[in-house]
Amino acid sequence: MSSLILKYIVKKEQVLRDFLLVNNISRKTLTRIKFDSDGSIKVNGKEENVRYNLKVNDIVELTLPGEEFSPNVRFIRAELDIVYEDEYFLIVNKTNNLPTIPSRNLEASSLLEEINFYFKKNNYGVIPHIVTRLDKNTTGLVLIAKHRHLHALFSKINIEKYYLALVEGKLENLGIIEANIKRKEDSIITRYVDPSGDYAKTQFWCKKYSTRENISLVKLKLFTGRTHQIRVHMGYLGHPLLGDELYGGNSKFLNRQAPHCNNLKFSHPITKEEIDVKAPIPFDMNTVIEKYFFNFL
Repeated sequence: MSSLILKYIVKKEQVLRDFLLVNNISRKTLTRIKFDSDGSIKVNGKEENVRYNLKVNDIVELTLPGEEFSPNVRFIRAELDIVYEDEYFLIVNKTNNLPTIPSRNLEASSLLEEINFYFKKNNYGVIPHIVTRLDKNTTGLVLIAKHRHLHALFSKINIEKYYLALVEGKLENLGIIEANIKRKEDSIITRYVDPSGDYAKTQFWCKKYSTRENISLVKLKLFTGRTHQIRVHMGYLGHPLLGDELYGGNSKFLNRQAPHCNNLKFSHPITKEEIDVKAPIPFDMNTVIEKYFFNFL
């Protein structure tokens, strides 16, 4: 993939400039296309300027300028678990104990650096842009855009993010938590519920309860993306995640906090088709589920 091309079919007569703006092609992107040698705007295979009058069923092809990695970027070879990919983005199932982006102390690896290697190996001509992040010990689906322009498009799209988690105690069958989250002043890591914090909303469903061990398998939907949101909200309700000692959980069943992003749903930013991608449960969580919930999933 040497160049990233966005293709559109015109539905009504209008000026090309207006068509591009309606399709969220910003003036900044248009400027890059105009002045970068590898960018172009074509109508029916011929380059046109933005004053061109479009007709119904014209085909507009927008070639986005390429992107280059900065000199300090690392490329780390790894086997990515790619669950979806097309010319515009990919979705990867992230493992445990792997930061999404490089940390300040440059740990052994990060998901982004592994994706850097994948892009370079495949000569994509663009750089990866993380759309959805997960904590180091959170597993599951991470969405990556293949160009800064696509990253910007995703900011205008509602991405439904669903998680599974194992928590202490028995929750009600269905509930919504709306509780602001704030960082503790004496910590760069710990968060807590406080009215002066940032708005946060989580919906949950109790899928199964183990009377024997007093633990629940919970499905969660995030409406906001605050740091440690699931962990803070579940701890606030008195049902901390198993293994999450930072927020009151114990390590009897798991040696890490283990929310798992198992499902992403959204409308494709270019084709508009509905994307619905799922990821299997990681081994350590599934071991607990099989033992205490009779292989419920």
